[in-house]
Amino acid sequence: MKLQIVKLYEYHSDFKHPIVTPKTKLNYRKVLIVEIIMDTDQHFFGECNAFETDWYATETIAIVQQQTIKWFKQYQNHSFDDFEAVQKALDDLIEFPATRSMLIMAFYQMFYELKSFSVPYGATVSGLNESNLKQLNVTRPHRVKIKWTNHILEDIKILSQLSFQPYIVVDANETVKNDEVHKLKALADKSLLYIEEPFKSLEILSHIDEGALPPVAIDEKAISKNMIKQIIDNYAVEVVVLKPFRLGGIDRVLEIIELLKEKEIKIVIGGMYEYGLSRYFTAMLAQYADYPSDITPEGYYFQHDMAKGVGILKGGSIYFEPPLVNKTQFKRIY
Repeated sequence: MKLQIVKLYEYHSDFKHPIVTPKTKLNYRKVLIVEIIMDTDQHFFGECNAFETDWYATETIAIVQQQTIKWFKQYQNHSFDDFEAVQKALDDLIEFPATRSMLIMAFYQMFYELKSFSVPYGATVSGLNESNLKQLNVTRPHRVKIKWTNHILEDIKILSQLSFQPYIVVDANETVKNDEVHKLKALADKSLLYIEEPFKSLEILSHIDEGALPPVAIDEKAISKNMIKQIIDNYAVEVVVLKPFRLGGIDRVLEIIELLKEKEIKIVIGGMYEYGLSRYFTAMLAQYADYPSDITPEGYYFQHDMAKGVGILKGGSIYFEPPLVNKTQFKRIY
């Protein structure tokens, strides 16, 4: 099959509730969508998880768009007869993992049958307002992740009073200050599943007694297979959050999962406030995770979605069927 055409689109929807993190506030989510069209007239879509600005990662939507067009001009009319041929061609994008992740998502569907499955529901909450707490009590996720704040101990206490008892995770986004270590030590007694990225520098962990903190996970620092291996070999890290868009896509994550299983490191698959297309593939990878991952049901974050019926909540688990994308909602930009 020859790659004939690549089209790029923009899509966005408002969040039902603004997303507030230690680094930014998001009122809506804008994404880039790629459509690859083969000479057989087969069409496949991929969703980009980069953001408009570099608040989270240096590879922005604009960069992904630029690199996709550049890559397409090089490989237009190129034959891709197996998945390995796609992987070889995408080696050109090793420095642009979000671009590669979007493209491999589309190409993956050419060679692998997409199946239905269920995974545990892992909710991420930005602020413990009345609406969020009501939603948690109704949907009853297996895991609740909250962001680190100055009142984190009070937030944990509130979560402990939910009508059910989920696993609790704290995401610190590298923002815990030296004078806040006592809060981390207090959290060690709160039965946290783990805390993501407490410190900017992992070296701080070397100066804290083992067992004095909750289990530590890396997220932002998990940028490559080699970096992950170096970290788990040298620091007291028990959990790794794998985000496909940061690591280059589905196939790269599957390789790293094999490494972490061998080293008995716990695995979580991380989402990035995704729409139905990308959410399906994140959930697909989450079938290999040890803990509930960043998988939310349809309608949890957004007023509207590009793919309907992707992620139906059923008794604390989320059921996924292969996504059907409605591109009439997209704005074509290339």
